[in-house]
Amino acid sequence: MRQLLSMISAAVIGVGMMMPQAAQANDEIIQMTQNPDRWAAPGANLALHRYSELSDINTESVAKMQMAWAQSTGALRGHEGQPVVVDIDDKPMMFFVSAWPNIVQALDMSDPDNPVQIWNYEKKTDRDESAVPRACCDVVHRGLNYVDGMIVVHTLDGFIINLDARTGEENWVVKHAYPENGETHTGPTMIAENLIVAGFGGDEFAARGRTVAYDLNTGEQVWLCHSTGSDEDVCITPETNKDNPHYGTYGDDLGLTTYPEGEHLIGGGAPWAWFSYDPELRIVYAGTGNPGHWSPSYRCGNDTHEECNTGEFDNKWSMTIFARDIDTGNVIWAYQKTPFDQWDYDGVNENVLVDMEIDGEMTPVLVNFDRNGFAYVLDRRNGDLLRAHKFVTVNWAEKVDLETGRPVKVKEHSPFEVGRNVQACPSAMGGKDQQPVSVDPNDPAWFYVPTNNWCMEDEPQQRTHTQQGTVYVFANVYMYPEVPGESGKLKKFNVITGETAWEIPDPYPNWSGTLTTAGGLVFYGSLGGDFRAVDRESGEVVWERKLGSGIIGNPISYKIDGKQYISVFAGIGGWIGLPITAGLDMDDKFGAIGATAMAKATGLDKIPQGGTLYTFRLYD
Repeated sequence: MRQLLSMISAAVIGVGMMMPQAAQANDEIIQMTQNPDRWAAPGANLALHRYSELSDINTESVAKMQMAWAQSTGALRGHEGQPVVVDIDDKPMMFFVSAWPNIVQALDMSDPDNPVQIWNYEKKTDRDESAVPRACCDVVHRGLNYVDGMIVVHTLDGFIINLDARTGEENWVVKHAYPENGETHTGPTMIAENLIVAGFGGDEFAARGRTVAYDLNTGEQVWLCHSTGSDEDVCITPETNKDNPHYGTYGDDLGLTTYPEGEHLIGGGAPWAWFSYDPELRIVYAGTGNPGHWSPSYRCGNDTHEECNTGEFDNKWSMTIFARDIDTGNVIWAYQKTPFDQWDYDGVNENVLVDMEIDGEMTPVLVNFDRNGFAYVLDRRNGDLLRAHKFVTVNWAEKVDLETGRPVKVKEHSPFEVGRNVQACPSAMGGKDQQPVSVDPNDPAWFYVPTNNWCMEDEPQQRTHTQQGTVYVFANVYMYPEVPGESGKLKKFNVITGETAWEIPDPYPNWSGTLTTAGGLVFYGSLGGDFRAVDRESGEVVWERKLGSGIIGNPISYKIDGKQYISVFAGIGGWIGLPITAGLDMDDKFGAIGATAMAKATGLDKIPQGGTLYTFRLYD
């Protein structure tokens, strides 16, 4: 049984004071996220809208916005996340965590212009520094969670830690991911129904992906489901995909049989990014990553591109949106976006939950802007595929067939044979990577999307080993801007029609998430360090400030003492920033799996490092 796998069982390795019982944790999170004056969850709410109802800072007043304060995170690089702002004992508090070594800070916000740190926490024992070179795409951290007087934070080297939010003392610590097996944890985790749901990364180190749920109060493992393997391992049941059997059903062990023998054990599929949750359906949604190495012919039992794309060797369930029952982990439905991946189009981007009218009927949907360049709209109840539009330049596929759900691949742009160089758009970094979109749920068809506008040349290489925990790419990848001088764009995109209302080009890549507000604004940052406010209707940049480092963090908004605030991390990093933060040779065009060439082409080596949280408000 999966729950009894000794190596990855959630043994509690540290226990502190007695914990409060979080019997109503899910209700509390929902209630907190409905308060527009706070930012109580990483994505603003469990649906990941990243929308603020606050409107004091608006298109008319934003010109008066200035920096109120700044706070060092204690780390230099990799700040992809965001703080949370909540009330504890009627006192406003902000909590945030740095990239490696994952320092947690607790700020008393009673005087919101002059926050006071009341505790900080850094795990000092049993750390595994081998996680740093094994973190495929920098030592980033995407944020912590708060509920019922508890802070839940994870570390790059695989610990999940429950802290007392008032004191910073450990309640419990559990070992979740194992760097020696290629597993590192950039997160975030998600709290739903008194469970902490977590994945990890490591596909480029031959990790085998899995999703695990832990009891919020004790850290004990409640369920574990792999991304590859038998139906039992993956938690596929006879009810899985009952409305869409062409996606794959129980009884065929597709997570095992769609790989050559034994390959599923090093088959990737790690869910390393965002989770979302529908409390009415009691379904948790997450995407999985690439199927291990990037030399695809080794992941097929046949010899040609055509034979490997019949469906027999789809490498399930990599590149898949999983909809799992929160209580058991059992799969309600699973949709594979890029079967038999040939480009590293990791399928982990956030699944945003909105309700909208489609074909004359109000429908609860899931929206996913995938690395492969398509924006998907699915009925989140059963996985029906409703729309799939290109939102950036895409040449690896003609379209996604809405009947079969499968992309119509273009052989000319499909890497396959060892030693054959192939051009493809978008690059492996995707039309959008982990950087989150935002949406106003009152206008649910329009999303505000930070995009990457890069293509690549990909040349598969001979595989030399199958060792977990060792670099496992086997491809030479060269990335370059699609249009010189336009490496990133912010765009307003309609997921129903495929229309782009406006777009803002940028010489630097956009690796920051977006924040949409009721004040008619969208906030985002550039890797050049420019923090911007944009008029949602016109696409005009109406405010801009240069921060101390490149921005890969996600803006948030909150209100204390009648004043609206905007906060965002600066601190270059992530896959695109790795050549700079790791000090790589900028003349190695294949360095960091193609990121070095992009960093050099866009001048990112001229951007200083430095992890800082910046906060702004209106001034007269």
